[in-house]
Amino acid sequence: MHCYNLGQYFIGVTQANEVRPALNYSERNYNYSEVNRWVESLAQMLLDKGCRRGDVVAIGHNKQPLSYALMLAGIRLGIAYVNIDVVSPTERNAQILNVSCAKLLFYDDSAYHMQMSDLAENQSCELHILDENQLKKPTVQNLSEQKKLMDKVDGETIAYVMFTSGSTGTPKGVAVTHQNVLHFIAWGQQRFDICTQDNFANLSPMYFDNSVFDFYVSLFSGASLSPISREMLTKPYVLTAYVGAMSCTIWFSVPTLLMYLNTMKAITPAVLPTLRKIIFGGEGYPKVELRKLYDSFSNQAELVNVYGPTECTCICSAHNLTDKDFEELEGLPTLGHLNLNFDYKILDEEDNESAIGELCLIGPSVAAGYFNDVDRTSASFKVLYEGNRFMKRMYRTGDLICEEDGRLYFLGRKDNQIKHMGYRIELEEIELAVCSLPNILQAVVVYKRVSTAFGKIFCYVTSSDSLFNENDAMDQLRRKVPDYMLPNKIIVMDELPKNSNGKLDRKSISEL
Repeated sequence: MHCYNLGQYFIGVTQANEVRPALNYSERNYNYSEVNRWVESLAQMLLDKGCRRGDVVAIGHNKQPLSYALMLAGIRLGIAYVNIDVVSPTERNAQILNVSCAKLLFYDDSAYHMQMSDLAENQSCELHILDENQLKKPTVQNLSEQKKLMDKVDGETIAYVMFTSGSTGTPKGVAVTHQNVLHFIAWGQQRFDICTQDNFANLSPMYFDNSVFDFYVSLFSGASLSPISREMLTKPYVLTAYVGAMSCTIWFSVPTLLMYLNTMKAITPAVLPTLRKIIFGGEGYPKVELRKLYDSFSNQAELVNVYGPTECTCICSAHNLTDKDFEELEGLPTLGHLNLNFDYKILDEEDNESAIGELCLIGPSVAAGYFNDVDRTSASFKVLYEGNRFMKRMYRTGDLICEEDGRLYFLGRKDNQIKHMGYRIELEEIELAVCSLPNILQAVVVYKRVSTAFGKIFCYVTSSDSLFNENDAMDQLRRKVPDYMLPNKIIVMDELPKNSNGKLDRKSISEL
């Protein structure tokens, strides 16, 4: 399908799959034609509210049907969307709205009206609940105008902004273009043999990078998407029974969820008989744990280890597991080969190409940069001038890898960024939040792997309060950072170790 932007692409998919299911819920399915009618109405609402190409709208996305349609409506007009976590602290969501300059704030679940109202008031942002009864059917003239606007959306227009943790304490908004996503969809369809019969289990929250695969590769292939609620993710047996009852064929989640379900014996071929792909990424999956899942499912489904930063449109490599991967059980499985639409460099500490070093990704799936943040963009995104890569864009991932026989292996991070519960977290962001608490003088956060499968976040502090209470501090911290960034423990010390330069000695602290 030859299209110049995602809006044109989705119209083509809808025309070819009008009566096929697009969104699946336990109570009913919504076909492509129904979803497209919502898209038309919501696109008109955006125009009537004064939104134009290049604007941004925020969505408190709790996986209700109209939120997905609103994402598509924004895409159609060249209006970028940013999905936010409805239960994240108002202070952090306010930073996201501030950086993205969101013109409107939508939400889809009245249970979170208080949080969304506080956020809208904090940012002086116009608030709207997504309600089908408030949608108006656009006129023929309206639709004609929408098409004219859609046809003007070029491939470098921003499709969405996905926020990740930032070391300065302010989240970074990765700006991903229509062209980035078009390349990603084409790769995903081919790599996983996606067809219209496929049904994706939408396990990841929509503000999390992994959801990009679920949303785009399913709904832009004529396949269907089955949203999984946040409440269900805490109930292992209910979760897997639901995914099985919905006849899902594609599973994509972080390894932490799979390890948990496997430990609980909740994930089995008998419960999930229609799964044909089990895809996992966002953090390492120790082979000693992965072997258990592989032994259960290898006769039914392909297990695929994927890797990729948010800054490079979700996934940039994939590796199908085989018996050979488990001849040795130490460490993590290989990341495999990079996708065919990526070029790359591995740079050592002197920026010379090497077999071991920092992975730098190059090509059309490299994002535009960090939204409204020129300094951090220029630090991580480079334009190359050498002849064989002239004017190509490169992203420095910060991931240390080694290459053996063309395959890549993850070694660690070169900075204080970690992967925890599938989320990419800058330890400095937690430190800044802790230091903003009353009576905290200094704070250092370290990540310790307590087993091959799991790690914990520890925060060491000095305090002017001799009666420092960890529980009170945690309660205050919950209003500043999401739950997945909360330390497992806060330890008070008389003095934090320092090195010979008088700087905090992270190495000594991590060994405490």
